[in-house]
Amino acid sequence: MPFELAVIIPTLNEAGNLKPLLERLEHALRGIDWEVIFVDDDSIDGTVELLRQMAHDHVHVRCLRRIGRRGLSSACIEGMLATSAPYLAVMDADLQHDEHLLPRMLEAVKAHRLDILVASRFMRGSSTDEFSAARERLSRLGIRMSRLITKTPLTDPLSGFLCCVKRCWTKWHIHYRVKDSRFC
Repeated sequence: MPFELAVIIPTLNEAGNLKPLLERLEHALRGIDWEVIFVDDDSIDGTVELLRQMAHDHVHVRCLRRIGRRGLSSACIEGMLATSAPYLAVMDADLQHDEHLLPRMLEAVKAHRLDILVASRFMRGSSTDEFSAARERLSRLGIRMSRLITKTPLTDPLSGFLCCVKRCWTKWHIHYRVKDSRFC
């Protein structure tokens, strides 16, 4: 079954969030052909075992277990390489990202022919209430540095919540080599 959207979710010891997250995704993505690929960095809290059961019970769920290495960026890359879906989304497993934005993000990428769309915590109607003052200052510093380096006026390049077109992304990362990953 070809999927239109693959949601890539890196995990490390997220067992408690997985079932609620999957329920939220199932509700938010009704009407879209989607899959979720959890990329786990060899969690020790039962995450992998739970993901195996979820993959067995749900056609939309896959798990990629990485052995002997960690890293958010490389986990995202491996998840993106593991799907044939033409559109990709990345979000956290800690329930901080609003999965109900995914259909709007996908539609905007398609309608406006965007390569990438990054959700922002700093747009009108969004909130960083849970941030400490120090974390908010650090985040704003990261945004300024990112703007200087990329020459792109993103409001939140560090949000970790994005949607993009796979064909554009794979051009940039075609030479990435996967060392030791196993499907759960």
